[in-house]
Amino acid sequence: MTITKYTRWRVFAGVWIQSLFTSATAFFSLFSLPLCNQFGWSSSDFSMAYTIYMFIYCAVGFLGGILAEKLQPRVAIYIGLILFAGGWILTGFANTIPFLYVAYGVIAGAGAGMIYPACLPTALKWFPDKSGSISGLVQAGAACGPFIMSPIAQLLIDNLGAQSACKILGIIFLIGVGVVAWMIVPCPEGWQPEGWQPSPTQSQELPTKNYNIPQMVKTPIFWVLLFMFIFANAAGTMMVSATSPIAQNQIGLSSMDAALCVSMMTLFNMFGRISFGFIYDKLKGWNSLLLVLVINGISMLMLTAAHSYAYFILCIALVGFSFGGLLVVFAPMVKVIFGTKYYNRNYGLIFIGYGIGAFVGPKISASFYDATGAYTMGFIGSAILAVVAILLVFLAKKLSTKMN
Repeated sequence: MTITKYTRWRVFAGVWIQSLFTSATAFFSLFSLPLCNQFGWSSSDFSMAYTIYMFIYCAVGFLGGILAEKLQPRVAIYIGLILFAGGWILTGFANTIPFLYVAYGVIAGAGAGMIYPACLPTALKWFPDKSGSISGLVQAGAACGPFIMSPIAQLLIDNLGAQSACKILGIIFLIGVGVVAWMIVPCPEGWQPEGWQPSPTQSQELPTKNYNIPQMVKTPIFWVLLFMFIFANAAGTMMVSATSPIAQNQIGLSSMDAALCVSMMTLFNMFGRISFGFIYDKLKGWNSLLLVLVINGISMLMLTAAHSYAYFILCIALVGFSFGGLLVVFAPMVKVIFGTKYYNRNYGLIFIGYGIGAFVGPKISASFYDATGAYTMGFIGSAILAVVAILLVFLAKKLSTKMN
């Protein structure tokens, strides 16, 4: 492969575009009320489909990372794409909860899980000079996608029905990701941009020991990071999975206004991803992560008093902004702590914490709503998890110093 000054930007463009399409789970809450009303499902049963999706998505991540490293990133992407788009199309035929769980939760989730670790870590390897900002910009595509697609998905639901909307979206995803996967090529080990002079801080990060998976899981910091990821992710995934029904049930908005709320949250999620990419490059990982968690915890407590449209928008803006920064900060931190050689698979494995958090968050909100008719206790529970994650940051920071 001939490497030019444009190669890494071509990789960046391909990864950005695929993230725009594969971020469809962020507007899956739009399908909650229409499908529950059509088939008589409970919100708790429906939300479990999202939970299964996220868990499978994260659980298979290290497999996608291994394929990306041993073969080519595009191989993992094409395999994942067949599953991802096929799962969405099959969801359009789901008329029972088990069918929904298999089609959307297992098949689409496995497809997305194969794609993600083949893309973001590959892009970051090409940008050792600006890991934070590129992480933020790449993942901004995952926030930009729902902002663009949420109103389109709602129009499809309103005019053609939820099931037909799923089938059409699956075809769109198949075409959109399929035409850019060829652009994503692996970065040669040890490659650096021509003329780049690492800063003192970057020089300290570059020679980090390369841990493989068996070595990584034996370190205490791996387990601290995993649990931190679980707790930090719970509040954000709760809102992602339930923004539309919360807007309709707690605030009393129409389905289209609720769809606008989903778009607004994903817009601020995009701002958070971009902003925290540059914040990471300035503050570095631990301080950036603390800022993410503080904003997250405060916003969840604010939601307990959200009853007006304007105040609700403020709350979801803060939730989206902080949740957007979470993945941006975590991704380059894993590379710095455990090295670049096995980065795809290592990040894929630690990403399981994201999936477990996706189980905790939606389950909290749906269960409390089914039991009490309100989301208040779910908000409080998620805020408590954010506080626990903050405490784990200090522990992980102390453990990381002992590795250097």
